[in-house]
Amino acid sequence: MEKKELARIRLCGVTIHDLTLDEAVEAALEKRGEPCFAVTPNALMLEACRKCSDSAALLNRATLSLPDGAGVLLAAKRQKTPLRARVAGIEFGEALLRRAAEEGLRVFLLGGKAGVAQRAAERLEARFPGLSVCGSYWGYFERTDEEDRALCDHIRACRPDLLFVCFGFPTQEKWIAEHLDRLSALRVVAGLGGSLDVWAGDVRRAPAPLSRLGLEWAWRMLLQPKRLKKLPAIVRFVVRGGK
Repeated sequence: MEKKELARIRLCGVTIHDLTLDEAVEAALEKRGEPCFAVTPNALMLEACRKCSDSAALLNRATLSLPDGAGVLLAAKRQKTPLRARVAGIEFGEALLRRAAEEGLRVFLLGGKAGVAQRAAERLEARFPGLSVCGSYWGYFERTDEEDRALCDHIRACRPDLLFVCFGFPTQEKWIAEHLDRLSALRVVAGLGGSLDVWAGDVRRAPAPLSRLGLEWAWRMLLQPKRLKKLPAIVRFVVRGGK
Protein backbone atom coordinates (compact mmCIF):
# COMPACT_ATOMS: atom_id res chain seq x y z
CA MET A 1 0.00 0.00 0.00
CA GLU A 2 1.40 3.40 -0.99
CA LYS A 3 2.16 5.68 1.94
CA LYS A 4 0.16 8.90 2.20
CA GLU A 5 2.32 11.98 1.70
CA LEU A 6 2.34 14.38 4.65
CA ALA A 7 0.57 17.72 4.17
CA ARG A 8 3.07 20.56 3.98
CA ILE A 9 3.54 24.26 3.31
CA ARG A 10 6.58 26.49 2.66
CA LEU A 11 7.80 29.35 4.84
CA CYS A 12 11.00 31.26 4.05
CA GLY A 13 11.99 28.46 1.66
CA VAL A 14 11.56 25.79 4.35
CA THR A 15 9.10 22.91 4.25
CA ILE A 16 6.79 22.79 7.28
CA HIS A 17 4.51 19.80 7.85
CA ASP A 18 0.91 20.46 8.78
CA LEU A 19 0.43 17.94 11.59
CA THR A 20 -1.04 17.79 15.07
CA LEU A 21 1.21 16.61 17.91
CA ASP A 22 -0.26 13.10 17.85
CA GLU A 23 0.13 12.89 14.07
CA ALA A 24 3.74 14.09 14.34
CA VAL A 25 4.59 11.34 16.84
CA GLU A 26 3.01 8.68 14.63
CA ALA A 27 4.88 10.00 11.59
CA ALA A 28 8.19 10.05 13.50
CA LEU A 29 7.83 6.47 14.75
CA GLU A 30 6.67 5.05 11.43
CA LYS A 31 9.07 2.30 10.35
CA ARG A 32 10.79 3.37 7.16
CA GLY A 33 14.15 1.55 7.12
CA GLU A 34 16.09 4.69 8.03
CA PRO A 35 15.99 7.19 10.90
CA CYS A 36 13.39 9.94 10.94
CA PHE A 37 15.34 13.22 11.11
CA ALA A 38 13.01 15.67 12.90
CA VAL A 39 13.41 19.44 13.20
CA THR A 40 11.21 22.06 14.88
CA PRO A 41 11.64 25.44 13.15
CA ASN A 42 10.60 28.55 15.08
CA ALA A 43 10.40 32.20 14.00
CA LEU A 44 14.10 32.91 14.65
CA MET A 45 15.19 29.84 12.70
CA LEU A 46 12.98 30.73 9.75
CA GLU A 47 14.13 34.34 9.75
CA ALA A 48 17.71 33.03 9.58
CA CYS A 49 16.68 30.83 6.65
CA ARG A 50 15.27 33.87 4.85
CA LYS A 51 18.77 35.35 4.88
CA CYS A 52 20.75 32.14 4.33
CA SER A 53 19.77 29.56 1.75
CA ASP A 54 22.24 27.08 3.28
CA SER A 55 20.28 27.13 6.54
CA ALA A 56 17.04 26.53 4.63
CA ALA A 57 18.64 23.66 2.71
CA LEU A 58 19.82 22.14 5.99
CA LEU A 59 16.30 22.14 7.48
CA ASN A 60 14.92 20.78 4.22
CA ARG A 61 17.04 17.66 4.64
CA ALA A 62 14.78 16.66 7.53
CA THR A 63 12.18 13.93 7.27
CA LEU A 64 9.82 15.80 9.57
CA SER A 65 9.61 19.58 10.07
CA LEU A 66 7.25 20.83 12.80
CA PRO A 67 6.06 24.41 13.47
CA ASP A 68 7.41 25.51 16.86
CA GLY A 69 5.94 28.82 17.90
CA ALA A 70 2.98 31.14 17.52
CA GLY A 71 4.97 33.28 15.08
CA VAL A 72 5.21 30.38 12.64
CA LEU A 73 1.45 29.83 12.76
CA LEU A 74 0.83 33.56 12.28
CA ALA A 75 3.14 33.70 9.26
CA ALA A 76 1.44 30.67 7.72
CA LYS A 77 -1.97 32.25 8.22
CA ARG A 78 -0.85 35.56 6.71
CA GLN A 79 0.31 33.87 3.53
CA LYS A 80 -3.04 32.01 3.37
CA THR A 81 -1.58 28.54 4.07
CA PRO A 82 -2.74 28.10 7.67
CA LEU A 83 -1.39 25.31 9.86
CA ARG A 84 -3.67 23.31 12.15
CA ALA A 85 -1.47 23.25 15.22
CA ARG A 86 1.70 24.46 16.86
CA VAL A 87 4.01 21.56 17.72
CA ALA A 88 6.60 22.80 20.19
CA GLY A 89 9.86 20.86 20.11
CA ILE A 90 9.84 20.11 23.84
CA GLU A 91 6.24 18.86 23.68
CA PHE A 92 7.08 16.69 20.68
CA GLY A 93 10.02 15.29 22.64
CA GLU A 94 7.89 14.57 25.69
CA ALA A 95 5.23 12.85 23.60
CA LEU A 96 7.95 10.64 22.11
CA LEU A 97 9.28 9.90 25.60
CA ARG A 98 5.79 8.87 26.74
CA ARG A 99 5.53 6.46 23.81
CA ALA A 100 9.03 5.19 24.48
CA ALA A 101 8.07 4.38 28.07
CA GLU A 102 4.93 2.58 26.91
CA GLU A 103 6.58 0.60 24.12
CA GLY A 104 9.97 -0.17 25.65
CA LEU A 105 11.95 2.08 23.31
CA ARG A 106 15.40 3.23 24.42
CA VAL A 107 16.48 6.89 24.47
CA PHE A 108 19.86 8.65 24.28
CA LEU A 109 20.22 12.31 25.33
CA LEU A 110 22.96 14.43 23.76
CA GLY A 111 23.68 18.04 24.69
CA GLY A 112 23.87 20.59 27.47
CA LYS A 113 26.64 21.55 29.85
CA ALA A 114 28.39 19.01 32.07
CA GLY A 115 25.86 16.99 34.06
CA VAL A 116 22.75 18.42 32.40
CA ALA A 117 21.93 15.41 30.21
CA GLN A 118 22.42 13.00 33.13
CA ARG A 119 20.17 15.04 35.43
CA ALA A 120 17.58 15.26 32.68
CA ALA A 121 17.75 11.47 32.25
CA GLU A 122 17.14 10.88 35.95
CA ARG A 123 14.20 13.27 36.11
CA LEU A 124 12.64 11.92 32.92
CA GLU A 125 12.86 8.32 34.11
CA ALA A 126 11.09 9.35 37.32
CA ARG A 127 8.45 11.25 35.36
CA PHE A 128 7.78 8.51 32.78
CA PRO A 129 7.72 5.13 34.57
CA GLY A 130 9.21 2.43 32.37
CA LEU A 131 11.34 4.87 30.36
CA SER A 132 14.87 3.65 29.59
CA VAL A 133 17.42 6.41 29.00
CA CYS A 134 20.23 4.15 27.88
CA GLY A 135 22.90 6.84 27.61
CA SER A 136 23.74 10.53 27.69
CA TYR A 137 26.62 12.80 26.68
CA TRP A 138 27.27 16.50 27.11
CA GLY A 139 27.15 18.95 24.22
CA TYR A 140 30.44 20.80 24.61
CA PHE A 141 32.75 18.09 23.31
CA GLU A 142 35.48 18.79 20.74
CA ARG A 143 34.02 18.59 17.23
CA THR A 144 36.93 16.53 15.89
CA ASP A 145 36.61 13.51 13.61
CA GLU A 146 38.13 11.31 16.30
CA GLU A 147 35.71 12.36 19.06
CA ASP A 148 32.77 12.30 16.66
CA ARG A 149 33.62 8.72 15.70
CA ALA A 150 34.01 7.73 19.34
CA LEU A 151 30.69 9.36 20.23
CA CYS A 152 28.85 7.62 17.39
CA ASP A 153 30.41 4.31 18.46
CA HIS A 154 29.25 4.97 22.03
CA ILE A 155 25.71 5.83 20.90
CA ARG A 156 25.50 2.68 18.77
CA ALA A 157 26.78 0.58 21.69
CA CYS A 158 23.95 1.93 23.87
CA ARG A 159 21.42 0.72 21.25
CA PRO A 160 18.94 3.59 21.46
CA ASP A 161 15.82 3.83 19.34
CA LEU A 162 15.51 7.60 19.84
CA LEU A 163 18.30 10.20 19.93
CA PHE A 164 17.59 13.76 21.08
CA VAL A 165 20.32 16.24 20.04
CA CYS A 166 20.20 19.53 21.96
CA PHE A 167 22.95 21.87 20.75
CA GLY A 168 20.74 24.67 19.40
CA PHE A 169 20.19 25.73 15.78
CA PRO A 170 21.97 25.27 13.41
CA THR A 171 24.68 23.28 15.21
CA GLN A 172 22.41 20.38 16.13
CA GLU A 173 20.92 20.09 12.64
CA LYS A 174 24.37 20.16 11.03
CA TRP A 175 25.64 17.47 13.39
CA ILE A 176 22.65 15.24 12.73
CA ALA A 177 22.88 15.65 8.96
CA GLU A 178 26.60 14.86 8.98
CA HIS A 179 26.29 11.77 11.21
CA LEU A 180 22.97 10.24 10.21
CA ASP A 181 24.64 7.56 8.09
CA ARG A 182 26.59 6.38 11.18
CA LEU A 183 23.37 6.10 13.19
CA SER A 184 21.22 4.21 10.71
CA ALA A 185 19.82 1.79 13.32
CA LEU A 186 17.90 4.57 15.09
CA ARG A 187 14.21 5.19 14.52
CA VAL A 188 14.18 8.92 15.36
CA VAL A 189 16.87 11.59 15.61
CA ALA A 190 15.43 14.95 16.69
CA GLY A 191 16.98 18.37 17.22
CA LEU A 192 15.35 19.79 20.36
CA GLY A 193 17.31 22.90 21.30
CA GLY A 194 17.14 23.79 24.99
CA SER A 195 14.84 20.94 26.04
CA LEU A 196 17.50 19.26 28.18
CA ASP A 197 17.89 22.35 30.36
CA VAL A 198 14.15 22.28 31.07
CA TRP A 199 14.08 18.54 31.72
CA ALA A 200 17.08 18.84 34.05
CA GLY A 201 15.21 21.48 36.07
CA ASP A 202 17.64 24.29 35.24
CA VAL A 203 15.19 26.37 33.17
CA ARG A 204 11.46 26.91 33.75
CA ARG A 205 8.97 26.79 30.90
CA ALA A 206 6.45 29.59 30.56
CA PRO A 207 3.28 29.28 32.65
CA ALA A 208 0.45 27.57 30.77
CA PRO A 209 -1.61 30.79 30.22
CA LEU A 210 1.35 32.50 28.51
CA SER A 211 2.03 29.40 26.46
CA ARG A 212 -1.57 29.25 25.27
CA LEU A 213 -1.30 32.90 24.19
CA GLY A 214 1.85 32.15 22.21
CA LEU A 215 4.04 34.27 24.50
CA GLU A 216 6.69 31.73 25.50
CA TRP A 217 9.25 33.86 23.65
CA ALA A 218 8.46 36.80 25.97
CA TRP A 219 8.83 34.56 29.02
CA ARG A 220 12.26 33.38 27.85
CA MET A 221 13.37 36.97 27.34
CA LEU A 222 12.14 37.87 30.82
CA LEU A 223 14.21 35.07 32.35
CA GLN A 224 17.20 35.65 30.07
CA PRO A 225 17.41 39.37 29.18
CA LYS A 226 20.31 38.72 26.79
CA ARG A 227 17.70 37.19 24.47
CA LEU A 228 16.25 40.69 23.93
CA LYS A 229 18.77 41.17 21.14
CA LYS A 230 16.80 38.56 19.17
CA LEU A 231 13.55 40.53 19.39
CA PRO A 232 14.11 42.55 16.16
CA ALA A 233 14.48 39.29 14.19
CA ILE A 234 11.20 37.99 15.61
CA VAL A 235 9.47 41.27 14.70
CA ARG A 236 10.89 41.17 11.16
CA PHE A 237 9.64 37.63 10.69
CA VAL A 238 6.13 38.47 11.92
CA VAL A 239 5.93 41.63 9.79
CA ARG A 240 7.21 40.00 6.61
CA GLY A 241 5.42 36.71 7.05
CA GLY A 242 6.78 33.51 5.59
CA LYS A 243 7.65 34.66 2.08
